[in-house]
Amino acid sequence: MALEAIYSFLTYPKRSSPDDPLAPGTEIPVDEDNKLVRMLSYLYANAPQDCHVPIKFRADNEDQTNPVRNELIALLDAPSVESAAPLALRLQKTTGGNSGMGLMFICLGDEGDVTRVLISRFPADEGVVAERREAELTVQFVEQVFLKSAHSYKAAAFHANGRPDQLWGGHIVDRQLNHGSRSVADYWIVSFLEAEEATTPALGTKRLARTLKKALSQTDDGNAKQEITAAAQLAGGIPARRSLSIAQFCEHFHFSAATTELVLRCIDPPRLANDKFRFDPDEFAQHLAYRQVELNNGAILTAPAERFDEIYERQRRRVGETFSTTGEIVDQKLKTTK
Repeated sequence: MALEAIYSFLTYPKRSSPDDPLAPGTEIPVDEDNKLVRMLSYLYANAPQDCHVPIKFRADNEDQTNPVRNELIALLDAPSVESAAPLALRLQKTTGGNSGMGLMFICLGDEGDVTRVLISRFPADEGVVAERREAELTVQFVEQVFLKSAHSYKAAAFHANGRPDQLWGGHIVDRQLNHGSRSVADYWIVSFLEAEEATTPALGTKRLARTLKKALSQTDDGNAKQEITAAAQLAGGIPARRSLSIAQFCEHFHFSAATTELVLRCIDPPRLANDKFRFDPDEFAQHLAYRQVELNNGAILTAPAERFDEIYERQRRRVGETFSTTGEIVDQKLKTTK
C-alpha cells in the first residue's frame, strides 16, 4: 500500500452561514520523517479495520446521482487541492456549532487494483503552547490546537476500482461519539456524506434486540411488556433471510398503537425506524436469550425466551396468575442483584 497524496483544510462550523467561503487548503508532502504524515499513514493503513460501519450513498434526485460520489470521482480524476476543496466546503456547510472547528485531511493511495480515499476530521481544542529556546521559554495560549488526541476523530474510507458502479458505498467510523446503539453522528453520515447506513444483518438485528430491551425497561404497562416479550419469544420463527425494519417488526407481531409508539421512541437514532435489514435469529438470541418474570411475592422466574412457556405452566386465576414447573436441580447460586 502507498499513501500518495494528502490534502488538508481548516473547516469552521458554518451550517447557519453556508455562504461563507472556505479557508485555503494545502497539500502536505508525503514525507515519512514527518510525524503528522506518519500518524495519517497509520490511519490510512488501518482504515479497512477501523472504519467498520458500512454505508451506501443516497440517490434521491431525478437523475439518480449523489453529489458526494460525484465529488469523489472528480477528485480521483484530477487529484489536487482544488478538486478536494468541494468536499471540505461541504463539510464546513454541514458542521454545526456544537461540533466546532475541525481540521480535515483527505488522503489518497494506490492499492494495486483500487485507489483508497480516506477522509478524516479532527476537532479543534484550546491549549497552551510552550516553546523552549536557548535563553528563554515562551508560553502562549492558543485556540486552534489540533490532534490533541490522535484517537479522537471521524473518518470515511472509499475504494475506487474504475468500474461504472464504483464508489456507491464505503465504510465510516466516529471515534468522538459514544451513544449506546448510535455509532455515527447524524451530521457526519446524513448531512455531510448524504448517505445512510448499509445495515448488516448482525447490526440491524442487534439494534432491534437492544431497542426491545430498552422499551421493556422504560414502561410499567403490563400489556406492552406482554406484547414485547411474546414477540421476542416468537421472533425465532422469522425466516432468516427476511428483510424488515423495526417498524415492520412491530407490525408483524400486531403491536398495539401504544406499544408501537413505545418501541419506536426507543430507537436511537430515530431515523433508523424504517431502516431494513435481514433478520438474524442467532444474533437475536445472543441479546434476548432469556425471559424473566418477577412475581409480587419476590420470586423471579427465568428461562430461555423461546421455551419459557414450555418450562413454566401458567394458570390464570380470578385474581392474578400462578406458575409451576418441574425439573431436577443442576446448580444453585446466591447473587447480590437480580
